[in-house]
Amino acid sequence: MSSFPIREACPADAVPPGRIGYDISADQLLLHTLQSEEAFDALCSAGVLVSDPSRVDPFLVDAYDWLYRQMAARLTTAGEGALWFWARITRRDLVDSCRDSIGQVLLTCRVPRERVLLSHYGHWHSVLNKFPHIPELSGESDEDYTARMNRRYDDFVARLKAAGAWGAGIADWPADLRADVEQGWESIFDPGNYGRSESWQATMHTLRVEDIVKAVRIQR
Repeated sequence: MSSFPIREACPADAVPPGRIGYDISADQLLLHTLQSEEAFDALCSAGVLVSDPSRVDPFLVDAYDWLYRQMAARLTTAGEGALWFWARITRRDLVDSCRDSIGQVLLTCRVPRERVLLSHYGHWHSVLNKFPHIPELSGESDEDYTARMNRRYDDFVARLKAAGAWGAGIADWPADLRADVEQGWESIFDPGNYGRSESWQATMHTLRVEDIVKAVRIQR
């Protein structure tokens, strides 16, 4: 028997009104995740939930492998894959996620920070797309940023093509280019690089049943 409340709700009622109360600087992080009914049942039965890395889209394998290495280096836990959570998102966007997840279960969790790797949601897409992450500079105009970004992308593509690695996996990039790009990606983990209203995601190796505060089955 679960030690947390479980209810059913439509998407609009699955998330309480008002501010959600995220604090990505807290020692205990408030997180939300949407999981299948099967995954929720497995969590309740086994007491833990782990991910299945074999289900990752082949196009995203390089990005996920990099993330797994970062998790291994930065977290106190170990594992082969990653479970995904929201660590800061607007209520409207969380409700929209519920609308896209009818039949799944919204879990509200509280997890010690040392088990969680935070990453900036928008800029994680630089990793997914295997392109350099180019943060804006303080006081930089949109035009100057766009020009600098285009120069950086053009140089990146030219170096890949010169090495015969355009379209290849990250493992086949020139070592110096790979190191340069991967080091740049690491800035997505630092909240100090971003404003206070940005959306943040979180990854963990394992979700434990004692991490769950409440569960809501999403109904039409």
